[in-house]
Amino acid sequence: MDGVEKSINKRKLRIKKVIIFIIIILLTGAVWQKIMVEKETNILLPQGEVFDINNHNMYIHSTGSGRNTVVFVAGSGTPSSFTDFYGIQMKLQPYVRTVSFDNAGFGWSEKTDIPRTIDVLVNELHELLEKSGQSSPYILVGHSLASLEVIRFAQKYPAEVKGIVLLDGGSPEFYANDSEMKSYMLNRFSAGLRVTGIARTIGNLGIKLPLLGENLRYNALPYDIKKIDIAMYYKYLGNTSNLEYIKNINENAREVMKNGHLYNIPLVAISSDSGEDWEKTQQELLKWSNYSSQETLHNSSHYIHWTNTDYIVPKIKGLIDE
Repeated sequence: MDGVEKSINKRKLRIKKVIIFIIIILLTGAVWQKIMVEKETNILLPQGEVFDINNHNMYIHSTGSGRNTVVFVAGSGTPSSFTDFYGIQMKLQPYVRTVSFDNAGFGWSEKTDIPRTIDVLVNELHELLEKSGQSSPYILVGHSLASLEVIRFAQKYPAEVKGIVLLDGGSPEFYANDSEMKSYMLNRFSAGLRVTGIARTIGNLGIKLPLLGENLRYNALPYDIKKIDIAMYYKYLGNTSNLEYIKNINENAREVMKNGHLYNIPLVAISSDSGEDWEKTQQELLKWSNYSSQETLHNSSHYIHWTNTDYIVPKIKGLIDE
């Protein structure tokens, strides 16, 4: 065996050792992730109520009182509506009744095999509000992809809706052409980081993925709520349930577009400063109501209800007082 062949064999051996080491690390991380999720799940009790909706349990959290009810609808892939809207619900509590809820497969709501079409989502929300004893008129506040859900709710139940607030939500026109594959790939990448324990390891270093502002929410929460938030985050990051929502984005948007204008239901769009293309999308929302307005907030993030809470609360109160 000459020197060149020995060198090649040594290099192959080193590569094998590195691969084996990486596999051991990933397996160790996966076991750690599984153990921690089971441990955290066992100590997390629902911070609200659970109702049987469409043959699966759905969770809802309510606070405050008043003649109107503000309904917060979380965006795609949000691990927990309770922690996502905790801050803004607390600030609105003295003035109005507010509710947040988990769609199927997230937070304290059960998974379901029922397709996540827009009318299924809206009908489940309507039934949940009725069964939990909420009173209309509703002010619907939707973040991100939830813009489709709140607009469709207003189309189906216009007599029960007093107004809509969209928190950096895309227009139906935008979602009708948005890349479902891009969202799918991000979901699968996030899932890989979760199941191998990499996301948990990085999170312990103070970095929450997918870098869309998760640290902003986490750092602002009280200690007891932080424990819930982090447990939900590590349980649902890249959740397979979200694939059901992702694969229906284009179809759901087209269904909203087919059912048309909201007429006299007020619509307030509050947008992050995310470039010209996103600004165009936000402007498209103005044509969905006879009484619409749109504002772009500088120094904001996509999770605008975390970075600009004190600005958004008066906007919601303005609809309450109308």
